[in-house]
Amino acid sequence: MSKKVASRLLIYDAGDTRTTWVSFWKAMALLQFGTTLVFAVPPLWQNENQPDPNLRKAQAILVGVLGTIPTLTMAYVTAPFVHQVFLQIPEHARRSRHNLLNFARSLNNPANAAASANTKLEFVTLRIFPFRKNTTALLHELRALPPMKLRLANIEIPKTEEWAKRQREKGIWRRMLEVVAEPRFKFFVKEGKMFTAKTGVPGVWEEVAMRIKGQTNRAVKEEKAAVTGPRGAIRRPAVKGPVVLQRPSKTVEEARVKRQTARQR
Repeated sequence: MSKKVASRLLIYDAGDTRTTWVSFWKAMALLQFGTTLVFAVPPLWQNENQPDPNLRKAQAILVGVLGTIPTLTMAYVTAPFVHQVFLQIPEHARRSRHNLLNFARSLNNPANAAASANTKLEFVTLRIFPFRKNTTALLHELRALPPMKLRLANIEIPKTEEWAKRQREKGIWRRMLEVVAEPRFKFFVKEGKMFTAKTGVPGVWEEVAMRIKGQTNRAVKEEKAAVTGPRGAIRRPAVKGPVVLQRPSKTVEEARVKRQTARQR
């Protein structure tokens, strides 16, 4: 009898070495900020060599603000980094490894798209201080991001109009609390078999990634179709080739000459 699969299945693991490396630099940035706040700002605030108190305080505040730049930069750059990804497995797929692989393949079956749309994924990222943060998303919400310079993320949860409407309905204090909680909308999952082989279920994340890519391509095609209009719509023909300006008729030129001649008289 085969071993039963866990309902919360690990399908991607970036590895402890990579995660520790990212955590180390995040901690170093925080250490630099703390050192600036404790050892640099107070002496400037109480600097007796600066007779102007306003300038003295301005210098201390400026140094404190500049000290936050490395921490905020590191937090922004490494925010999408994903340590682990978990997949919520239905009961019928937990009975055996064979059933699990069949479930993973069914994610890319068009006939099963609606049934598997609400499959939950859990992304484990790192906060500003390198503690773990879990973000849950539904499979149909995820979109693939094309490669772009200076962008680390390759998967996102789009901020739809419904999301914006819910945000507007919330109070300002609740929205501030959500910002403090460091919400995640973009993720970076590195490609490679070495990141899925260590989970014990290689191939499952590849099926999930293929599903995300497929639904992203369909969404892009639907957006283009909405912009260009429905098929069969009446469109004005586009003008091709250079525009030729026709000379006015001879009678118009003669009438214009006559009027000009009349003014001269």
